[in-house]
Amino acid sequence: MYLNTLDVTLTPRTKTDTYNLKINSSTVGILSLILEFKVAASWHISRFLTQKDQSKYVYVKLRRMWQAGLLESFKVYSGTMSGVPVFYMLSKAGLKVLAEQGHYEVGQLKTYPHAKTLLSWGLFKHEAQVIELASLEVKNTSNTLQISCTGEMSSQATEELSNKIIEALTPDYTVLYQVGETNYCVYTEFERTQKSKDAILRKIERYTRYLSFEQRQAATVRFIFQTPSMEKSFWSNVASNQPVFLQSLRILTTNLTLLSEHTQFLGPLYISAKNGPVGDTTQRIKLFAFL
Repeated sequence: MYLNTLDVTLTPRTKTDTYNLKINSSTVGILSLILEFKVAASWHISRFLTQKDQSKYVYVKLRRMWQAGLLESFKVYSGTMSGVPVFYMLSKAGLKVLAEQGHYEVGQLKTYPHAKTLLSWGLFKHEAQVIELASLEVKNTSNTLQISCTGEMSSQATEELSNKIIEALTPDYTVLYQVGETNYCVYTEFERTQKSKDAILRKIERYTRYLSFEQRQAATVRFIFQTPSMEKSFWSNVASNQPVFLQSLRILTTNLTLLSEHTQFLGPLYISAKNGPVGDTTQRIKLFAFL
C-alpha cells in the first residue's frame, strides 16, 4: 500500500460516533501493539491476535476504540477505488491510557510521532511495511512453534556514554521463536533505502558491543532488504571488508521479493556468510534448522 498524496487527513468524528468503551486488557493490548509499530490496519491486528487475515471481532473492536477517541484513523488510497484500507494510529487519549496503565515510561510515550509526521510519505511507507512483515511472520505460530513480536518501541535499547543517553540497538522489530523451553531471538532490520557501507557496518557493530557473549549465542541479526540488488550490495561490501563481527554474530539477509506469503518465512530464503562464499547470493538456508 502506498500513499499517493501527502494531503492525507484524519477521519473526523461526529456526535453520533461517540462510544463509551470499557478499558480492559484487550483494549490495552491493541493500544500497545499500535504503539510498538506506530500504525496498523485491521488485518495486522487480526494476525497478531488470531493468526488470521481478518477477524470480525478485531474490526468491531478497532471501530469502537476509534469512536471512543482512543485511536485516529485515515484511509490509504492504493491507486484505485476498489481498495481503500483504513489504518489506525494512537490519539492523545490512547497514549494517556497507556500512561495510566504504567506499561511504558512517560519518556517512551513522548517519542510517538505526531500525525503530520507519521503521515509523511517516507515514514508511513516504512512503518506500514514493517508491521506487514511482522504480522505475516507471527501467522506461522503453531502448537509446536510459538512466535511473538515486539515492535520498535520495545526492541530498541539505550546506554549511557559520557553522561549522554545514546541508542545502542535500533532494530525495527524483534521476533522470539520458542520451541519447547528454548528461545531464539531474531533482531530484524528492514532496509528500504540504500545506506552507505559504513552506516550498515556501524549498525551491526552496535550489536557486537551491546550484546553479551551469551546473548549473541542465542541471537540472529536479520536484514530484510527492499530489493535483491540491495541485498547483493550488502554482501559485496562485507566480502571486501571481511569484518570481525562475522565471527561473533549470526547475520542473515533476505529481500522482499522472497516474502510474499507468510509460510516463506520458514523456508530457505536467507543468506549467511557461513553457508557459502561471502557475497554468494545463490545459496540460501532456513532461519533455523528445526523449521
